[in-house]
Amino acid sequence: MIFGKISDVFRSLFLKRRTNAFLDHPVIDPDAFEYVGVIQFQHQNFKNSKDFHTKVLSLVKAAKTEGAQIVLFPAGMNMELYSVPEENLSGNQISKIEDECLKIFSNVASIEKIYVGYADLVKGMKIYHFINGNGKSVEGNTFTIYNVKVAFMDDEIDEDVDLILNPCLTKKWVGDYESFGHAWLYSQQRYSYSMESYMVGDHFTGQSGIYAPIEATDSMSGIIKQTQSKILEETLVAKIDFSILEAVKRKKNVKDEYARLLYNK
Repeated sequence: MIFGKISDVFRSLFLKRRTNAFLDHPVIDPDAFEYVGVIQFQHQNFKNSKDFHTKVLSLVKAAKTEGAQIVLFPAGMNMELYSVPEENLSGNQISKIEDECLKIFSNVASIEKIYVGYADLVKGMKIYHFINGNGKSVEGNTFTIYNVKVAFMDDEIDEDVDLILNPCLTKKWVGDYESFGHAWLYSQQRYSYSMESYMVGDHFTGQSGIYAPIEATDSMSGIIKQTQSKILEETLVAKIDFSILEAVKRKKNVKDEYARLLYNK
């Protein structure tokens, strides 16, 4: 069956994982969008907002030092400020925690003059947040930065989006398919770059990554960079080239979307 073949291809391509060289203080063109950062965040349940702010700021600083112009955190960041399980919190308490979390991320984005994305998780539903370098929230799930169209991953993504953001949170008992690679598949379907960030530790697992259409990677794997672990905190920073993406889009064969994946197995 074609579905089975595609599933095999999906797994085999991930076995070709290729890690980019460490970016040692790259020279950044302030007018160009070239470097992206993904945080695989270790779940901790912070005792107070100050400690949480310090942690988020340190991670963003580290990613920016490597060149990142946009940093993606996972889903469930609001839960880091929960003192008790969500079911024991009132709606008003949950809202206050969401506001405090947004305040922290907005302050960090403003301090570092960088774009930051993340998602809260409330009653099983993701609430996306994207913040600009002035610390202001950008409305909607699709927006433009550096003349590049960016969107959070959902079923309503426009066909011409160039960069997809997927903040994630999954439990340890899910299968491998659920713990990585959704953004990779979107990159193949939409011919776009994508960033995928997972919460890890405790009972959460995932494998974060930065992905592209297979034709835009030297290894033909579609993987630009991916974390080595599904349980440890890691920071990924990689360079992306939208001129390569445009060249790939011009050559794409929309009539046979998956044939190229089977061919490059």
